[in-house]
Amino acid sequence: MSNVVLICTRAGRNGKVQLTALRDGQPLYVDTVTLTKAADRRRFFQALMEKAPDLEAEEVEGQLLQLAAELATKPEREPADLGALPELDVSNIIRPERFVTAEVSGLSVPAITTIGDKPVGRWFLYLRWADGRREYRPFPPAIDLPDKRRLWIYPTPSEPTASGPRGWSAEARKRWLAGEPAPDPAEVFKAVAERFAYHVDFPKDQAPGVVLTYCFHAWDAVPYLYIGGPLGSGKSRVFELLLRLAFRALASSNMSAAALFRTLHAQGGTLLLDEAERLKQTQDPGTAEILSMLLAGYKRGGQATRLEPAGDTFKTVSFDVYGPKALACVAGLPPALASRCILIIMFRAPPGSDKPRRRIDADPAGWQRLRDDLHALALDHGPTWLELPARADVCPAMSGRDWELWQPLLALAAWIESNGAGGLLELVQRHALATIDAGKDDQVGDADEILLRLPAERRANRETPSPGEILKAAQESEPTVFRQWSAKGVANALKRYGLRTVEVHGRKVYSRVTLADLLRIQATYGVALGLPEQPDGQEGP
Repeated sequence: MSNVVLICTRAGRNGKVQLTALRDGQPLYVDTVTLTKAADRRRFFQALMEKAPDLEAEEVEGQLLQLAAELATKPEREPADLGALPELDVSNIIRPERFVTAEVSGLSVPAITTIGDKPVGRWFLYLRWADGRREYRPFPPAIDLPDKRRLWIYPTPSEPTASGPRGWSAEARKRWLAGEPAPDPAEVFKAVAERFAYHVDFPKDQAPGVVLTYCFHAWDAVPYLYIGGPLGSGKSRVFELLLRLAFRALASSNMSAAALFRTLHAQGGTLLLDEAERLKQTQDPGTAEILSMLLAGYKRGGQATRLEPAGDTFKTVSFDVYGPKALACVAGLPPALASRCILIIMFRAPPGSDKPRRRIDADPAGWQRLRDDLHALALDHGPTWLELPARADVCPAMSGRDWELWQPLLALAAWIESNGAGGLLELVQRHALATIDAGKDDQVGDADEILLRLPAERRANRETPSPGEILKAAQESEPTVFRQWSAKGVANALKRYGLRTVEVHGRKVYSRVTLADLLRIQATYGVALGLPEQPDGQEGP
């Protein structure tokens, strides 16, 4: 049978259903029938065979009988002893939108069909098995593996809408199922980089980030992109480009926390959050929830937890929010969130540049070809993605958070280079090291840097200032910056760097701040405290 699938949807009482025959994801014939009645099944079968005489009659009849049997079967009663149910290995639970395992790489695709006169969204699952087989099937609750294991898909996605994210076209899916060769990785990368460069001054070494949105599931952590720069520098334009290329992109600047949690949990994808400076307003409960979600969502298993009404009480509900995200703002991000991001600074186009005037959607077919290639690339190289997280050799002189942020992009760059993009890995490595080095200057805010210099100056004069005295000196130095600060705020800021007060004669003062403490801060955070280097173990005056 030529990729024909029968799908039934309940259409009333007494077992009536809307029965839809789909070929290659497109509706072939639709009718309302009572599947348990042989006469209705025969009528549907005959009408379908008239529409498509090349169908294999036995397979069509077999599907009709199977659907009738499933509809007629009464659900089994729940066991009295729930403890007798076998426990499910959570490693066998996979996300619905995209998954990569050693046996199979999968991708869910929404398709809009018609049942009667009503457009209806359906999900289809496209699979590429380790032996090279390609197939698609209506969205199942689970996938059976060759070794008799089963992968369970959770959560079940809600019905797709016609206004959902742009994705893999129907024509490209047909060609892929028919055996069209996988796209060349280097050519896809080149096309993505050129598309960005045509519209904005976007660094070529960041183009692997677009590919990462289609295969990040192989990693335990995924870096965020932080698009910074002054007003009019092209940040929103970059978002428009990402909206057309990133995997299942979701754009938001004012979506509520609850809507974000639920949307990411249900459909996954790439979150594009514009005007992210509002995340500093942590006194707003909704903003604090979004910030908490972002802080958790860069690692696998990252969840946002909420209390949801349950009758007369509440229950705890967790939402899976792991996935790639891009944030854009002018005024900077909260430090903890910035530490999870790779910074890309945008600049205004030079006078006379044509880029700001170029219509982004002047070539819709070109955008669609790129999306089609990215989807096919994601599926056809499943085993490759699983190998890349182990590539430690691609990270020069990196450790800790820097390694975690840059390793996925560097590993992807190395793989793309091995497929023909000569020099790409070195380009991304140079950019990574330069960004890490420059980032040392940004780890400490201007206010913190001023506060850190004051204890260093007081210690040189053998003084033991209190937080209040440091605040007074800071307000005299920078009245605008510290106008609304308190002594407690000063103490909390310095505590982040390991400087703590002790009580002496009823006063809390910085009497135990050593030269070693200050040198550590100077070296670690790149803050110029005006201190001479001292050999280990020597305090100095």
